[in-house]
Amino acid sequence: MPGTRNKIVLLAVCALAGCSPATIRRVEIETPAPPPPSPTPLYVPSKRLDTARLFNGIQIHSEVVTEKGETATVERQTPSSYVLNLEVKVNVPKPSTELHQLQALNDQLPAALPGLEGMLATPKVSHFYDDFYRIKVESLQQNLVRLDQLLSRHHFYDCETILELEHPKTKRRALLIQAGMDVDTDGSDGDRIPEVDASSSTFQPTTSYHWPKKTAIPNPFLPAYEARLAQAETDAETVERPQDLRAALPGLRDEVNQLKKKSFLVASADPYVVLPGFMLSPAGSPFTPKLGDFCVVIYKNTFYPAIFGDVGPSDKLGEASLRLSREIDSRANANFRPVGELKVSYLVFPGSALTPAGPPELDKWSERCAALLNEIGGYKGELHAWVDLTKPSPTPSPVPSPSATPGESPAVSAAPSITPAVTATPGISPAPSPL
Repeated sequence: MPGTRNKIVLLAVCALAGCSPATIRRVEIETPAPPPPSPTPLYVPSKRLDTARLFNGIQIHSEVVTEKGETATVERQTPSSYVLNLEVKVNVPKPSTELHQLQALNDQLPAALPGLEGMLATPKVSHFYDDFYRIKVESLQQNLVRLDQLLSRHHFYDCETILELEHPKTKRRALLIQAGMDVDTDGSDGDRIPEVDASSSTFQPTTSYHWPKKTAIPNPFLPAYEARLAQAETDAETVERPQDLRAALPGLRDEVNQLKKKSFLVASADPYVVLPGFMLSPAGSPFTPKLGDFCVVIYKNTFYPAIFGDVGPSDKLGEASLRLSREIDSRANANFRPVGELKVSYLVFPGSALTPAGPPELDKWSERCAALLNEIGGYKGELHAWVDLTKPSPTPSPVPSPSATPGESPAVSAAPSITPAVTATPGISPAPSPL
């Protein structure tokens, strides 16, 4: 019929992204209906722009451009006659450097850190910030042909700023990182916790921060990893197996060796933060953090003592252990982040780690973090007091009730013992929660 338009449903982007058609909004590109036949064929170019949105928040601009070509037989043999061009356009954010910008994210921060305003009088953006977004752009370039592996909008814009702070009097240095908070679930320690929850699909039994084992109790994951190594060594000898399996053997052997000799932080019991691997260099720089350095996590006006305990991917930032995450939001798990917006402040104190490394002593961690905060001007708010979940709760002495009658036994209320969720069976994914 005259005036009728044909509708073309574009599913190519979804196929490239490796997702189902339901994952993105169907995109309809309308092209004019072919003109009525005439003695001289009329070429009608079509160019219409529409948008869709991928599952990871990237906006897709798609267009179909037609040009007059040769015969179908010729064009079938011409690679450039039928092409999909991919281009990612991204705005690289500038860092926040002024107090009012940080106050917009946490209106209690200036009062909670009285010395912050003075240290921000001459703000210095850390080179880590520029390095971080350069790494993100490189990641986009490397994964351009794999749309399902591109950083999501949430993770590309996961860092508001990284500032180098130095108190004018004490000369105490700190890195101020403003970000959100994702959840890390890694770590195991047979000495302190015989079994840990390994249900997360990203779970690893080791953390970057570790220390020599104190007992002969084996790591709960050692048998499974020894079996995995033995199977890999057997498979590597068969001609059917790919060469990359042999290349993976040294890493598996190292993991087994570490599980035999080392103990690690446990995400469900220990408060720690994760920093991207690139931040460990350059070594020797006064603001380069090291594993074990103390970190105070600030959310609203509460201060959470922690350490830098694990190394994460170099293109993501803003992650804390499950224990710390659940203090902010009890619903937190591997699939539910406690803080999605960039409202968490991480104060990392370079060069503050205790040596040698050892099991967490949470009381000492709190004392050390309080002292470090005082060296940058003090703090006003609650310094969270951690309870050691790896030790039984003390049973208080019986205290007579005020209404107790002489000769009667008063009721005794003992503090409940808190036991972390336990299972040593990896590979079982928890029910998903919204991210």
